[in-house]
Amino acid sequence: MKIILSFVITCLFSSAFSQTLTDKSLLWKVHGNGAKDTSYLYGTIHMIEKKDFVVTPQVKRTFKRANTLVMEVDLEMSDSTKKAIAQQVMFPNRKTIKDYLSTTDYAYLHSYLIDTLKIMSIKVSVYEMMTPFFLQAMILKEQMNNVVSYEENFAKMGKKKEKLFVETLQEQLSIVAGDSLTIQVNKLIKDMRAGKMNATVEFKKMTDLYLKQDLQELHDYIVKSLIESEVTPEKSKEMMDKMLVNRNKNWIPKLENWMKQKSLFVAVGAGHLAGEEGVINLLRKQGYTVEPVFN
Repeated sequence: MKIILSFVITCLFSSAFSQTLTDKSLLWKVHGNGAKDTSYLYGTIHMIEKKDFVVTPQVKRTFKRANTLVMEVDLEMSDSTKKAIAQQVMFPNRKTIKDYLSTTDYAYLHSYLIDTLKIMSIKVSVYEMMTPFFLQAMILKEQMNNVVSYEENFAKMGKKKEKLFVETLQEQLSIVAGDSLTIQVNKLIKDMRAGKMNATVEFKKMTDLYLKQDLQELHDYIVKSLIESEVTPEKSKEMMDKMLVNRNKNWIPKLENWMKQKSLFVAVGAGHLAGEEGVINLLRKQGYTVEPVFN
């Protein structure tokens, strides 16, 4: 059965791998097709340990040339936005994850957070108010040492630049909504018991690929992880469409409109750039010339 499932998944996702990027670079230039000037794409990784963080002189020079910084979402939130997001991050009606678990499963989760991860109990009480997706993000972050963000760095570098965003934070949060909270909680506990909550192996692999600037292999790894996170090929395809494909397609008209008016430095997750329906290939299909910029 497992072999059959793997074959079906391979068929469903063959198009995701058919457009292979052989050039290894995180930085790409975009021009032609009515663009006012050359724009640039840069693939980020949303969390990376400080010891591995680097912005090369070539990237800094390119960043200065662009008029406008484009990122996925605006990191500077108003109080009203923060309040709205807090409502999406937390369980409704003042509930916690304890209300969705059996006594045995809750005891396992609580012990894992305090005894295994050595998280202070006062912090655990806050984490347990978070819905599964955000709790998982906090668990992963707890296992990493001194993490930094490329997005925050570029926002600081471009403090005086015009900033545009391809999504709102609310739109990103809506992507992770889908299954009921009960299903999400049970899946979290199942993954935890199966040892899938250890960030060390996964983030080391992703960091290694990122530092190699291998967008194609990084994309393939992310796709594989999304496929394996779901129980059926149909659910895997649905997750792929939600997390990558649909978002990439939604970004293209916005980027095209902006490139007709100004030079952009577009800093988005590196996993969005490669693949048949990645940003690079979608822009090429629209008639743009997209070329790697090597350090």
